[in-house]
Formats: sequence, C-alpha cells, structure tokens
Amino acid sequence: MGSGVHNKLIGQIGENLVAAKLGTLGYYASPYAGNVPGFDLTAVDSKTLSSFPIQVKCSTANTLVHSQIDRWIETTIDSTGKYFFGELIHLEHPNMLWIMVNLPHGQIENARYFICRESDIQELAVERFIAFIKRHDYRRPNGGNSKQAILTLKELGRYEDNWSLIAPASKTITTHDGRESNDL
Repeated sequence: MGSGVHNKLIGQIGENLVAAKLGTLGYYASPYAGNVPGFDLTAVDSKTLSSFPIQVKCSTANTLVHSQIDRWIETTIDSTGKYFFGELIHLEHPNMLWIMVNLPHGQIENARYFICRESDIQELAVERFIAFIKRHDYRRPNGGNSKQAILTLKELGRYEDNWSLIAPASKTITTHDGRESNDL
C-alpha cells in the first residue's frame, strides 16, 4: 500500500475514533473526510445543540503534527540559509479544538488522545522550531531552507486525555489507560 493511501486511511481512522469518543461524552460528531478546509469534524452537544469544529491529526508514529513554521510565525530565510522570525501569525480561530490521535503500531485499542486549542499548537510549534534552529546558529544543520515544523508526543504530552476542554465536569470519561475520571 502506498504511503499516500496509508496516510489517508490513518486519518480516516483518527477522525472516526474521535467521533466515537465524542459520542461517549454526549456529542453527535460528523467527520468530513478531508472535504472541509480548516477542520475535520463537527461536534454537536446532544442537550444544547451547540456545535463546534475540531481539527483531527492522527499518526502511528511519534510525530503527531506536521506543518510549515510560517503558518505560525513570520519567517524569512536569507541567502546564507539563516532563519529570522517576526511576529506570531494572527489565528482566525485560536480557540478551535485540535485532537491528535496516536495509534501505536496502528492499533486502535491502544489509541492515545491529545486535546488542546489551535493557539496551543501555535505556541508549541514556534517554541520547538525556534529552540531547534537556535541550537544550530539559526540554520538547518545540513543546510537547506525547509520550513517543516513538527510536534511529537513529548511536546503534546501535557494535553494527553485533556477531555476537560470538551466534557462537562460532571461527566465521567475513560482515559486511554482505562481509568475513569470526572475531574480531568
């Protein structure tokens, strides 16, 4: 199976896992299978009918978010390959939820969920990229001018099972390791 097909299938699995998990929290959720720019599913509270979009990222590997750094911060690279940074990019929807799903070895029974806001993704991506590039005198270690930025399980760890962004405090949810909690 080609990597493009594999990635599409993993993305589809992630969207449907998130939709199912939201169902257990009292939300109707509909994935859009990549047909809507900017978000992957809509969640609707079954009691109030209030709705909100969610961006979903899914991976079987350690890296959960791939993006270009200039999506998050003004970035220029001079003719010598040196990076310069300006202001943070204004986000149209800084509070939009992002749910990253990690499927170790492609196994859905071991799925791990990381829940945060788009502004958190921006902060982490900028922090990680600048720290990396600064260690190398503001240049890519092997040359080049890639703006590829990533976030891994390590950076996103503080948001694991952060369902409190979605679930009312009175709800009991099951975390990735089988614990039940109502005070996440």
